[in-house]
Amino acid sequence: MTDVRVFPDTRAALFDLIDGSVHDGESVRAVYHLQADSYGQMEDPFPVAHVYGAQGGTVGFVDRVDRRVVEVYAPGEQAVRVLESITAFVCGADIETPSGYLDRVECVVAPDDVPYQSDTLNRAAATFLVTSRPIN
Repeated sequence: MTDVRVFPDTRAALFDLIDGSVHDGESVRAVYHLQADSYGQMEDPFPVAHVYGAQGGTVGFVDRVDRRVVEVYAPGEQAVRVLESITAFVCGADIETPSGYLDRVECVVAPDDVPYQSDTLNRAAATFLVTSRPIN
């Protein structure tokens, strides 16, 4: 029989931290999948934080490092301002969430405007390394 290590869901942990938090005076809605109406337009309310995984990361003997991306969609420059605030809010060490304990969250690609084809919305993205230990 082999020992299987189970790690916390770091995407869910970031979701827990971001969803409903207030940044730039607005409550942020976190999502795993972007919602669109029948015309393909993103649905309100904004700002929306899209949390997903990216390639990369490592699994060590003691811990695991996941690479996670957070994209914020909001009108105008608000997207970058909200993501800067989220970055300051989630980064740190020894973070307890309902989805699990995180040893460390660090930003490795700073929040920046990313091209997005919309007349009304902007998109900002940042990449994080999330370190956790096995839960079993």
